[in-house]
Amino acid sequence: MAPSGNRLLSWLVGGTAHEQDVGDGVTMIRLSSRATRPMGMDVSIFTVGEILVDTGFSHVRGLVASLLADRSIGAIVLTHNHEDHSGNVAALVHRRGCPVYLRNAGALWHEGVDRLLPYRATFWGPPEPYQPQEMPLEVEVGRRRLRAIPTPGHSETHTAFFEEATGRVFTGDLYMNAGAAAVLRHENPYESVRSLRRVAALKPRRLITGHCHILDDPTRALETKANRIEEAAHRVLELQAAGLPVDEIVGRLFSSGRLRDLVFRIMTQGEFSRPNFVRACIRHRE
Repeated sequence: MAPSGNRLLSWLVGGTAHEQDVGDGVTMIRLSSRATRPMGMDVSIFTVGEILVDTGFSHVRGLVASLLADRSIGAIVLTHNHEDHSGNVAALVHRRGCPVYLRNAGALWHEGVDRLLPYRATFWGPPEPYQPQEMPLEVEVGRRRLRAIPTPGHSETHTAFFEEATGRVFTGDLYMNAGAAAVLRHENPYESVRSLRRVAALKPRRLITGHCHILDDPTRALETKANRIEEAAHRVLELQAAGLPVDEIVGRLFSSGRLRDLVFRIMTQGEFSRPNFVRACIRHRE
């Protein structure tokens, strides 16, 4: 018999949720659906003692609720406001009565979250309304303490969480690959560079992203990515000053992966693309 309510939705979208112990008392819950799996866009949330880092997307709300049912949650911290990370806040807060923290909380519905494009509604589903509190400098529950590190660029609400006791840093969408790449329309590459270097300066022992990637001794990787974005942005401005149009600049900067980028441009109605990186460098030039 098919499940009912939220579980029915998860069943229809092929939702899955798997737990993994990643050490130091941290559990990763890996979330996916039929839409996210082929694109390699699974989402991860984490329990750090009684602190929950992110809540996943609403299409798997029933699965998240089931996996967290027997866990004590004293606080929810969000790496940023996007629906794949904040989609289950309202339901969890309603059941637990715990505080939820978001940096720049007034920007909760910015960056397309208030009116999702079709691909975002299909992949993740809309979050229900909730009232976050402004992110404090530190969140401490029980014996675990996370320091909030502002990391804007991908989102104006973006925050990384550093646990000094273990050397772990939870980075949301700050670090997804090694170089300059396609971005969402609202992103600011220069802010991303500063954020990457800010986290690198912490000298973390392990980096854990919001999309299931774990990187040990990540300082060099963070610095390398910051340098590559900075170099690409400089090249964008040189080519723009020489009179090249955006698409030609993209062709000069990115020599491979054009078909993949085209697929993403079409699927996201241009919200996520390499031309957006070029436009963002020009718009936010420093």
